[in-house]
Amino acid sequence: MEIQSVIEKLKVRGFEPFYFESRDEAIDKIIEIVGKDKTIGFGGSMTVNELDLMDILENEGNKIYSHSKVSPEERDHVYQLAQSANFYISSTNALTEQGEFVNIDGTGNRVTTFTFGVKNVIFVLGTNKIVPNVTKAIDRIRNYASPKNCQRLHKNTPCAVTGRCENCNSDDCICNTTVISHHPTSKQDHVYVIIINEELGY
Repeated sequence: MEIQSVIEKLKVRGFEPFYFESRDEAIDKIIEIVGKDKTIGFGGSMTVNELDLMDILENEGNKIYSHSKVSPEERDHVYQLAQSANFYISSTNALTEQGEFVNIDGTGNRVTTFTFGVKNVIFVLGTNKIVPNVTKAIDRIRNYASPKNCQRLHKNTPCAVTGRCENCNSDDCICNTTVISHHPTSKQDHVYVIIINEELGY
């Protein structure tokens, strides 16, 4: 996988990609893009957590909307606030070498927000999430990322036990909707892509 080729294909598709060898450089770039006194919605993301982005950007003087920081009763309200924020920051489940983002959601708050709700989106990912094509992306999500997330979230799904997708119909299923993003949507002003040469998240 040639990272420069991925970068060029993202540019052709209308995304705004940046590649960094270190997380510190990437975090500095995100701070620069966002600035201060902004509202920022966050999707559930181990990558974001590993980079400590919520605390870093909050300390820069921004207002954070994250369902992970509130009680279950407050989540629906926070989802709505995140959808109307100045920025939305999330990782992605997979990025293809052709420059397409593939994401599978349980609730749908993440995919609806970064496709329609927010005008400025920042995807943050490690190089471990880059795969050859959409087929490999879906396989990676269903048979690697989703089982790990179900285990982490203590979901009652077959994959939480077996570590592999069982195409279940469980009420706890987190693979309820699949979105492939080929280009930024007409509702978006900027979709920044921050790629870090590290293994981050699932």
